[in-house]
Amino acid sequence: MKKPVPDIYGILCLSLGLAFWSGCDLLGLGPKKQDNTQKQPDITTAAPATSDNTQQSSGPLPANALVRIGNWTLTQDDFNGRLELLKQQLPGFKEGDPNTKSTVLDELVRQQLLVKEAQDTGVGSTKEIKDAVDDFRKTLMVQELASRLTKGVLATDDDARAYYDANKIKFATPVTWDVSEIVVGDESAARSILVQLLQGGDFAQAAQAQSKAPSSTQGGKLKPFTTGKAPFEAMQLAISTLDTGGISGVFKGPDGYYIVKVNSKTGGAIAPFSDVKKDLIYGLTLQKQQAIILSHLKELADKDKPEYNKDLIEQVVGKSSAQL
Repeated sequence: MKKPVPDIYGILCLSLGLAFWSGCDLLGLGPKKQDNTQKQPDITTAAPATSDNTQQSSGPLPANALVRIGNWTLTQDDFNGRLELLKQQLPGFKEGDPNTKSTVLDELVRQQLLVKEAQDTGVGSTKEIKDAVDDFRKTLMVQELASRLTKGVLATDDDARAYYDANKIKFATPVTWDVSEIVVGDESAARSILVQLLQGGDFAQAAQAQSKAPSSTQGGKLKPFTTGKAPFEAMQLAISTLDTGGISGVFKGPDGYYIVKVNSKTGGAIAPFSDVKKDLIYGLTLQKQQAIILSHLKELADKDKPEYNKDLIEQVVGKSSAQL
């Protein structure tokens, strides 16, 4: 009976294959996230993460090499580094499992065979590939520069608390409104109905008897909605200051003159600071870092002064194009 392939194999083939074709960092071939607490390497002298050699392969296989293909050598340290990356990226990845290790090694060898074929046949020398490599290099340099500019720039608990206290309404759950309406075509008729309601008249009965809206058959009851989702803006304004049981004045709407009653409203509770602090610190940190980068870009633009062909930009990009 054929031995079943371990479940991890399919995950690895997918992950490693995607990494190979898309250039992500599961294999250690792409950019790594920078830790602002660590020393930043120099852009021009940082060593590559792979073990591609410029020397011709010759002689016996080095003692620390697992496999060699042409000028490419995969050392034990390289292999362990790739396993560690996969462990960080894939939940449940067992880097110590022999079947898993064998699968990873086989996939790395397959990839390198394709890479060597692409190099030997000139695929790697096409303009498209060179442009892509150049773009990737520029992206890495920009990421590294941004990391250095924003090193140590972090929002504090005090920053988060100050923002929370000044913007508590933003952390409130949406209010859901249960509202009934009466709609008539004449303002004086609407005012007469309002007087009856304020004297204790039943809203649902008045809606059934006198409202011309389709909702009259349900006693004027509308489908519940959240704040900002009222049928029209004037209705939202009319109920905004009302509590449960409150009745609005007469106001003009799209189908005539309206009176509305708030049957109930739920929600509106403000999330406690402890629940949102982590997200606030993260978002405020990004804001601080973005402000530093934008300020630095302004300084660079003042120094290097980009020359714009405004007429051509309007033709190609549009008049609304933002320029430093």
